[in-house]
Amino acid sequence: MSHTPDSYFIPSRPEILIQLNKLINDQDIDVDQICKVLKQDIALFSSVLATVNTPYFGLARKITSLEHAVTLLGINRVFTIVRLAALRNSLSTLGPLERFWDTGADVAQICGILARRFPEVNADDAYTLGMLHDCGLPLMMHNFKDYKKFLERIPCDSISGLHLAQLEQYGVSHYDLGFALTKSWNLPETTCEAIRLQPDYKEFVRIKRDDQDEVRTQLCILLIAKEISRKYRTYWRVSKQDIPLISDLEPILNFMGICDYDFFDFRDDILMMLET
Repeated sequence: MSHTPDSYFIPSRPEILIQLNKLINDQDIDVDQICKVLKQDIALFSSVLATVNTPYFGLARKITSLEHAVTLLGINRVFTIVRLAALRNSLSTLGPLERFWDTGADVAQICGILARRFPEVNADDAYTLGMLHDCGLPLMMHNFKDYKKFLERIPCDSISGLHLAQLEQYGVSHYDLGFALTKSWNLPETTCEAIRLQPDYKEFVRIKRDDQDEVRTQLCILLIAKEISRKYRTYWRVSKQDIPLISDLEPILNFMGICDYDFFDFRDDILMMLET
């Protein structure tokens, strides 16, 4: 049994995002009007300022106004934060998701750190991908009332194993719904594709097509970040078992030009950063 993601509940993009997208794509960008529209949604406005002030953005002092945030970060970067905050607010209406967001924040931070090692990678896109890589999970919980119990009883923790188990049980996986959600919210194509291709990473990483290198790079950064996050969460006993999510890192590291020694070196550096 299989179904298309269109068969399931996907939160619609808020009207405020549609308005902001039009304003940002205008030839004569009016920053004051953009800030005025954003301030109409108090919850979104608060979430954006909270995100701007996280350590990832590395600002010297706390930002309390959108205008100041735009001046320091630029309108495109702020819009990325707005879209991410809107998605988080929308998904949070589906139920308590603290652990989901905690894991997403860990992976997002690591993605951002890794992206800085590769000048061709947009660090903010990598951060967004890390935060939303499993955004289909709350949608599965909403669409299938037994999904949480399903996650507790399945024996596999690997990406491909989880994907296949979901397809067998429900005819769709959270990677499919995550792709459908980010696509409908008009996130970057590379972000949407990287979310969708997680279970097929072995085959996709080995494909030699220049037009897909950006997606492949984002996907590899995400998978490396997930593996480092898993190690971190196992160490602090957030996760019970030290079972690799990625069964074979070799093709991922090869594509990124990273040898085993370098991987273990920067992995340990990142783990130390997360522990402080």
